[in-house]
Amino acid sequence: MKPGYKFLRNILFGLLVTGTVVFISLFAAGYVKLSAQNTEACFACHEDPDLTADRNGKKVSMYVNPAAYKKSVHSMAECVDCHTGYNPDELPHSKTPVKVDCKSCHQESLKGIEAGVHKQVNCYDCHTKHDVAPGKEIRVNQTQNCQKCHNTKGIQQYKTSIHAKKNVGCEGCHLGGHSSKKISKNEVAATCGKCHGSHEKNFNNSVHQTVLQSGNQNAPTCTDCHGSHQILTSKMTIESQSCLKCHLDEKLFPGEGRGSAKFVADYKTSVHASIEKGGKEAAGCSDCHGDHMIQDPNNPQASTIRAKMLETCGKCHQQEVEHFKKSQHGTELMKGNFKAPTCASCHGEHNIKSVVSSKEFTKLNQVELCLSCHVDQKLPHKNYKGEEVLISNYKDSYHYRALQEGKLNAATCSDCHGAHEMKKFDDPEAQIYKKNIAKTCGQSDCHTKQLGDYNGSIHEQSLLDKNNPDAPTCNTCHGNHQILKKDESESRIASSKGLVQLCSDCHNSVEMTEKYDLPTGRTESYLESFHGLAVRGGSKVAANCESCHGNHNIRPSTDSLSTISKKNLPETCGKCHPGAVTAFFNTPIHIVKPEEENPWMYWVTNFYIFMIIAVIGGMVLHNVVDFSKKFKKKK
Repeated sequence: MKPGYKFLRNILFGLLVTGTVVFISLFAAGYVKLSAQNTEACFACHEDPDLTADRNGKKVSMYVNPAAYKKSVHSMAECVDCHTGYNPDELPHSKTPVKVDCKSCHQESLKGIEAGVHKQVNCYDCHTKHDVAPGKEIRVNQTQNCQKCHNTKGIQQYKTSIHAKKNVGCEGCHLGGHSSKKISKNEVAATCGKCHGSHEKNFNNSVHQTVLQSGNQNAPTCTDCHGSHQILTSKMTIESQSCLKCHLDEKLFPGEGRGSAKFVADYKTSVHASIEKGGKEAAGCSDCHGDHMIQDPNNPQASTIRAKMLETCGKCHQQEVEHFKKSQHGTELMKGNFKAPTCASCHGEHNIKSVVSSKEFTKLNQVELCLSCHVDQKLPHKNYKGEEVLISNYKDSYHYRALQEGKLNAATCSDCHGAHEMKKFDDPEAQIYKKNIAKTCGQSDCHTKQLGDYNGSIHEQSLLDKNNPDAPTCNTCHGNHQILKKDESESRIASSKGLVQLCSDCHNSVEMTEKYDLPTGRTESYLESFHGLAVRGGSKVAANCESCHGNHNIRPSTDSLSTISKKNLPETCGKCHPGAVTAFFNTPIHIVKPEEENPWMYWVTNFYIFMIIAVIGGMVLHNVVDFSKKFKKKK
């Protein structure tokens, strides 16, 4: 290319660029000048705060704040861009004002509004008219802006809700202003789940969601329990206002069986419905049934089915449940025995009462509760092998009669067996295990004195120290359930004969004497003694086993504390024989081999027997001979 042409081309290009820049600058300056003139022309009148116009018989302010307008996002816009169809040379500017059409500029951003709840709402209701703020500023104060229109009492409760404290605004649930929508009941869980995902997952597996999806609009969703705007978080408030609001409605839950409104109403009188000292909340609906994943009571996953009841109750009653698990009841329950009791079997379901203060758990009523399962059960008789006794015979006992008479320290089922830790009699940890029975009977407010006497006795030492399973303890002599007072005619220890027989069950048993090398002949020697003969004859004052050996404090004669030790014999025998000489106390009682143990007594006894036979025999012989002589003479 020639140099002249190249130079000419550069000059032309420079002129073109310079002309374009000058044109654009002049056009912009003219537009700004024209815009300023139009806006300023409008403000010439409309900046007057007192400017008004008549609209439908009312005076309406026509004032526009110029400073606010210049700060708005529309500061570069012309008044006529929004207010079309107006003639500035006429007053009024238009006989039929045309509504501002924001879509002419904002068509793209207003696409979603037709499907939202705000399609009938004017744009300026949210954005204002002339001092329109940027979108970022509007979003900062969006909740306050919403409440200018949505100012009902229920919505205003949002101000004190957990959402307000956590800065969760209206758009968090209802989306943005242009896309705001009403949330249907079936959409609530998904909406809440945007933040509360784990709770939504649990709710979707609950009986409430199952019923709701089946089309039953009475089934609750999140807002039915927590509220829409107030958002309840207190467990007690939710349960009192939500759970019971539905579940006490007899139209929704008719009848009287499990699940009915009447069945649930029992909760209101239960100990769980009360408030403990210090304002501590007692157990409510969600503590037992769960909160979001509440299951149908027949669902294997429900927290209130038999298999999970211990886990549920154990959240509060941990110690009691641990005891129960180790008990016979708990063991059978965990094995799957359907007859085994659960917590609800004794305490009820919704009508759970205080064990301390309710009549349902008085000592007297405990008997009926236990016998509702054990009424026909039998136990082996402690004294007569092969025989059995009914547990229900407890009602014939002195303990039961004492309770009926108002003596509250009398023993009932739980006093002996425990409340939650009841175990079989052959379990070493059971309160009724043979080695533990004396301690059970001698517990505070019961037979403490008798326990003190029994401790250290030959029977107690044989049982505990020598592990003798046949050694007697309380129930060996007194029985299990049908325990009678000593002076009752049916009691085995009421008469001397019965008491002697009771002791003889062991001390006259060949099996027992051989097994434990016990002295033999004690019963026979006693029965042949003066005491024994008197008792056999029906005497009520003659000495029996207890008179000399004691009852609970029986000890061997070598024990200085024994009632039959040499130093204590004067006191023991003196109860019946006051003033007796020392020689009297040294006389042996149980003489099995008199020729060895007391030869003088042996020969004296035999002499007396010989003399009795001789005298009586001689008299009989004399009378026979005399009668024969007289009979012969008459002939």
